[in-house]
Amino acid sequence: MNPKIEWCNIKTRRCLFLQFDGNLSEEDAEKAISRITSMIEAVPDKVLMVWECSRMTSFDKGARDAWQKFIKAVRSRLEAIHLVSKKLVIRVGAYAVGSYAGIRITTWGDMYECSVGL
Repeated sequence: MNPKIEWCNIKTRRCLFLQFDGNLSEEDAEKAISRITSMIEAVPDKVLMVWECSRMTSFDKGARDAWQKFIKAVRSRLEAIHLVSKKLVIRVGAYAVGSYAGIRITTWGDMYECSVGL
């Protein structure tokens, strides 16, 4: 599945960790949204999300649109979103999602920076 989705611990923080690879299609985004929604609903606390996008190359417009609507719908359940990528196109896409959804997305160049910043 793209992205790979799992709970993990970074430092002492429990995170919903998403690892993207290659292009994110609209179909992949819809499948991921369904899975993530059930994972978020299963926990009582706000969720810290980490989007590991170092190997992500691009995304379909439909995937971005679906992702924006999803993040806007769940933003009250999110503590924060951290994005890991050095690619400008991926960072700009994340900023667009955050702007639309009304949530700040913190960007990092690599997982080490992200783990220190948490």
